[in-house]
Amino acid sequence: MEFRESRTYRNLLKAYEDELMLSARFNLYGAIAQVDGYIAISRLYQTVAGQDLEHARIWLRQINEGVLPDTATNLSQSANAENAIAGNEYQQFVEVAREEGYEHIAALFAGIANIDYYHGAQFQQQYDNVITNQVFCKPEETFWICMECGNIMSGLCAPEICPVCGFPQGFYRPLNSCPY
Repeated sequence: MEFRESRTYRNLLKAYEDELMLSARFNLYGAIAQVDGYIAISRLYQTVAGQDLEHARIWLRQINEGVLPDTATNLSQSANAENAIAGNEYQQFVEVAREEGYEHIAALFAGIANIDYYHGAQFQQQYDNVITNQVFCKPEETFWICMECGNIMSGLCAPEICPVCGFPQGFYRPLNSCPY
């Protein structure tokens, strides 16, 4: 039997999705607990959320037969996922909410769909940068900002080491890009 056709593979997919959902849910619950003034409970949620995220990483590695997908693959899949939910699922949700008279919820679905389209475009741009090797070097002079200390440099490439804080090139992004 082919691994991807096995029940074990389907179980891995379910476990992966469940752990991701719990991690996200527990991060949200932790934030609520913090706002409510329950700091110890908030930290419990944060700890468990982090551990559930690690469990998801373990299952993802097994799903991919021992390896994690690379950043380019993740960016491409992320762009596709954001565009799919915005273009398909949320558009259907807008129609249903309007049919049922929930205009304010329809407006929320439409608004979040627009945000997800934007997320998809950001992921696609970063994917293009990775594929063309333009994450830290551009064909034209660019202003680069260190996301750790805020140092701004100009050049075709971001500095390999920030001359102010000593952090590596990976902490630089183009100044005019989204400050994610």
